[in-house]
This record gives sequence, C-alpha cells and structure tokens, in this order.
Amino acid sequence: MRFRDRIIGAVLVVVVVTAQVRWMGSASTLLSVGLIIAYLFWIAGRWKNEPTAVLPMYLIAIAVQCAHFMEEYLTGFQREFPKLMGYEWSDARFVAFNMVWLAMFVLAALGVYRRVSLAYLVVLFLALAGGVGNGAGHLLLSAMRGGYFPGLATAPLCLLAGIGLLIKLFGGTRVRE
Repeated sequence: MRFRDRIIGAVLVVVVVTAQVRWMGSASTLLSVGLIIAYLFWIAGRWKNEPTAVLPMYLIAIAVQCAHFMEEYLTGFQREFPKLMGYEWSDARFVAFNMVWLAMFVLAALGVYRRVSLAYLVVLFLALAGGVGNGAGHLLLSAMRGGYFPGLATAPLCLLAGIGLLIKLFGGTRVRE
C-alpha cells in the first residue's frame, strides 16, 4: 500500500472519529475504537483486493446491517444504549447517523468493485465493528440484562456476516495488489 493511501486513511479515521464523538457523544466510543482497529488491520493486514471474492459477502453484510438497524430502531436501541453511558440520542439523530454509515458502506462497495484500497478500510470496519463487535456486543448486553436488549434478534447474523467477511478478506493465499 502506498504511503499516500495510509495518510489519507489516517486522516479519514481522525475526521470520522471526531465527527462521531461530536455528533453521538461518548456512546459512540466503541465504534471509534473499532474504526481505529480496522485502520490497523487495513495498513498491516494481508487482505485480498479481489472483488469477486469479497463483494458478494460484503453486500450480504450490508443487508444484514440494514436489518439490524431496523430492529434496533423499532425496539428502541437509540433510547436504551446511550443511557448506559449517560447520553441521549433522538430518533432522528440515530437514523441520520446510521444512514451516513450505510451510505459509506454502499460507496465502499463501488470502491471494492473498482479495487480502490481505501474502500477496504470501510469494509474492514463493517466486518470488525459492525459485524463481530456489534454482534458480540448485543449478545453480551442481553446476557448482562438477563433478557432481550434491542438488537439481539439480528445480532447473531451480524456476528456471522462479520466472520464471513473476514474469512473472504483474509482466507486463501492471494493478497491485495
């Protein structure tokens, strides 16, 4: 990966983390940490830049994320989760935040198709934070509550989509170009 790409990726991470914290408060901290981890995987990992291998699973992961967001919204995640960190989100803020991320995921799909390495930073974020972290987090929150926490029903799908996407990105022997 070119030095220029690494710098652009680092700037993107700083801008997104700053915007998330400013817009969503401390309740977005785990997503910010996930983006930083995704950046480290992106610059250091030997992920595949192979659209035919990655894109189908990535599109499935986006669809799962859409279903998960819908469940979260309909069951009140936007009210329950931020309370755990002493923060509040309006329905409109929660929807806008998720729509921005979903738009980034879709734009990244185009980047994967065109073999743009920066797109894989977003793909890795969806796999690690939106998939594995999000899925495991909802399972943990429900276990801590001793019952349903908003987002639980689709959390296993997020977890599986994240793992599947990581397998497509890092499995096999062919690596990024």
